[in-house]
Amino acid sequence: MTAFLIDDEAHCTDVLRVLLEKYCPQVQIIGIFNDPEAALAALPQQQPELVLLDIEMPVLNGFDWLKNCPPGIEFKLIFTTAYDQYAVKAFKFNALDYLLKPIDKQELIAAVQKSASSPSPSMPQIEAAQYLRQNPVPERIALPLGQDLIFVDVDQLLYCESDGSYVSFFINDQAKPLIISRSLREVETLLNNPAQFFRCHNSYLVNLRHIKKITRAESAELIMRNNRSVPVARSKKQELLQVVARL
Repeated sequence: MTAFLIDDEAHCTDVLRVLLEKYCPQVQIIGIFNDPEAALAALPQQQPELVLLDIEMPVLNGFDWLKNCPPGIEFKLIFTTAYDQYAVKAFKFNALDYLLKPIDKQELIAAVQKSASSPSPSMPQIEAAQYLRQNPVPERIALPLGQDLIFVDVDQLLYCESDGSYVSFFINDQAKPLIISRSLREVETLLNNPAQFFRCHNSYLVNLRHIKKITRAESAELIMRNNRSVPVARSKKQELLQVVARL
């Protein structure tokens, strides 16, 4: 598998080159670039099968670099990034491969092996990750359903219900939920807005703006805008009432 290494810091590409040569001999490095524009210029001629791309670069960051790639050239992609908790969650949620700096050899080996069987990333995937990274409290999210991304306005999200490793998104004026393979904790962290979303139960995350009624019996329930009921854990009832009182 031929590869480009792109990072504005020479010591980062040096480290990556040494690790790849030692632990990933199946990767043939055909270009090392500390100038992302030079990498763009070389891309049409060399057409690597894999690109390891730094996100934070001056003049042309990783997302801008991808947007400037000539059309019709496809490659597998692994982002490299310094620790940025929200950026990493954005990549993970949109099924993009990434490595945290300083790069761990075992994580590098796993990422390279995974890239061999992964499809090339789509521009909507990349744009969705960029948007989430730039907007810590997003107004919309992209839900990965199979090979597609479905964009949802956060304000139209009624509630989320988890079932094992799947989460159902109930959306205003949509009869059927959208179901994705993610954890409810990932969704809650990605929405990143405790003033609007409340975890009322281990299996439910509700949009406070779409609650129609709260039953105040011992076993509290929420009646949502779509007239469906959502249970409230006994341990969460008092906290919920306090949160609602501040709206």
